[in-house]
Amino acid sequence: MKRKLANWCIFAAIAGFPMVPYTASAVTLQEALIQAYQTNPSLEVSRASLRSQDESVVQAGAGRRPSISASGVTAYSADINALDDPTNTLRASLDAGLVVFDGGRTADAVSAAAYMVYASRENLKASDQSVLLSAATAYLDVRRDQKFLALAQNEVSVIEQQLKAMEDRFAVGAVTRTEVALVKARLAATKTGLAASSGQLALSKEIYRAVVGAEPVNLQAAPALPKLPNSLAEAESIAMREHPMILAARFAEKAAEFDIARARAASLGTVSVGGSVEYLNAPGLLGQTESTRASISLSGQIPIYNGGVLSSSIRSAAQILESRKATTQNVMRQIRQATASSWAHIRVGRASITAANLQIEASQIAYDAVKEEARLGSRTTLDLLDAEQDLLSARSSLASAQRDEYVAAMNLLSSMGLLTVENLDLGIQVYDPQVNFDAVTRKAATPFSGSSILDTIGDRWK
Repeated sequence: MKRKLANWCIFAAIAGFPMVPYTASAVTLQEALIQAYQTNPSLEVSRASLRSQDESVVQAGAGRRPSISASGVTAYSADINALDDPTNTLRASLDAGLVVFDGGRTADAVSAAAYMVYASRENLKASDQSVLLSAATAYLDVRRDQKFLALAQNEVSVIEQQLKAMEDRFAVGAVTRTEVALVKARLAATKTGLAASSGQLALSKEIYRAVVGAEPVNLQAAPALPKLPNSLAEAESIAMREHPMILAARFAEKAAEFDIARARAASLGTVSVGGSVEYLNAPGLLGQTESTRASISLSGQIPIYNGGVLSSSIRSAAQILESRKATTQNVMRQIRQATASSWAHIRVGRASITAANLQIEASQIAYDAVKEEARLGSRTTLDLLDAEQDLLSARSSLASAQRDEYVAAMNLLSSMGLLTVENLDLGIQVYDPQVNFDAVTRKAATPFSGSSILDTIGDRWK
């Protein structure tokens, strides 16, 4: 499926660069995403599930392929009350059968299975995007928490210096014990914040290890934000057209339609051709005799009454279709909501960054002024500590807002169905599900070629 707007999702800072080998000394966001895509076990779970679904096409087509079986039996018998010699009996047969008419059940079953294969492929794409989003979020969380920790460490260092200077002044009677106590209390509170920041960073690192599969060592600054649509309506339009969960739900709907057709075809009966060759070596009147017989048959069967199973199967399949239609509508609503929510978070993030920068500028001016006034004695120690806290809070707000804006942008790409290896230009080979599908359907040698059906389905949805 062509992605007309793929260029919107290319990172400006990394577009066109070749893949950089993953190193422990410095890690970029691009490398973290590559590492997660190549090593995250949840993706292998999804790929194995898809390979299992591929087999359903082969199994569905078995109904119109020949069946061949061989059987044999040998028996040794003797009458213990007689003097006759014991006898040997050997019977062997080769049987073959072929359903020549089944009302189209097999063809419908193959089509249903093929649509479910396509649905599973879209689910795999959704899993890919989920892992990439989790990896990006974990990367940005570690970067943010590292900034929080650095700010807290710097604040502790500054207040420790202030406490030492305050104690020196107290020793010569320049300040009161209360002022020293205030600084000690603020230092204790700051150390509590440092411990909390350290714990949060440790937690973020563990999440990073779980998602990416490597240590978050020396993470580099994230590249420029990807280019996004110009409006929410444009983003929602892309999401409704491209998101893999919506496509998967629609494919599942089509599969349910063929399941209904298959259930209805069961009432049309079947016509089968059979043949067998039998070899018999058994005792006769004149001793052991051998014979070889061949036969061919044509049989038909049509259900007349089976306790209501056929009509119940049709009703059950119809309800499954209704359920899947409702699922499609529900998924579309969820994707639309997620897109709008991400769009709003981006706007909030950008506004927060602007506000945080202004807050930092104002807080820095206020802190410098209060510090000078405190030196001259017109401001108290508490005023200085409050000014320091305001500046720290502003810097923390900026780090948080920058992370939130970037994560919201990645969420928006995911909501549009564009957070993919290709659109992020990661420069690595993408898992190709067609390879396994071609392998299993080729082994089956079925006239109901799954490949041709998948190609037809794919053309309809381009």
